[in-house]
Amino acid sequence: GLTLLTTMRNPARAARALYLSPTRGPHTFLCGSTAEELAHSLGEERVDPSYFFTEARWREHRRGLGLPEEPLPFPSDGREGGEPATSLDQMPTGTVGAVALDCRGCIATVTSTGGRTNKLVGRIGDTPHMGAGFWAEEWTVKSWWRKVLRKQTRRSVGISGTGDGDVSLARIISRQR
Repeated sequence: GLTLLTTMRNPARAARALYLSPTRGPHTFLCGSTAEELAHSLGEERVDPSYFFTEARWREHRRGLGLPEEPLPFPSDGREGGEPATSLDQMPTGTVGAVALDCRGCIATVTSTGGRTNKLVGRIGDTPHMGAGFWAEEWTVKSWWRKVLRKQTRRSVGISGTGDGDVSLARIISRQR
């Protein structure tokens, strides 16, 4: 899990790079500049924080706090009414989740979020916590009857979710197998 990232262009790729390099990042949960520096050393792209800025989200954030919408933290991008300058397919759009099964039948999951608007400074969301924002598990069902019937004895579950109140929900759901 990674959290408190501010310059990683693709946090899910950064997490994958660290996962696949256990000697460089031997811990299950990293944060901030240390995580970003490790991922960057593995070839992951860093960007200026202005890359994630949109005028529409800034104004929404300031309205939510009851503050004036000006001044902008970065120069205006010249877009009217918060319209994107490029197609939405190329823009960061917030929370993304995925569950994948590879050709060997191994399951994996990832959840990445842009964060919650107007959260308390210092809040760490549930998304990067295994068992809260995501869960993937494989197990073997031990049953002689399944072998006789030639039914599959390997099972798996993958869940990716985010938002308020996820606290260990993914793991609870996965236990309802």
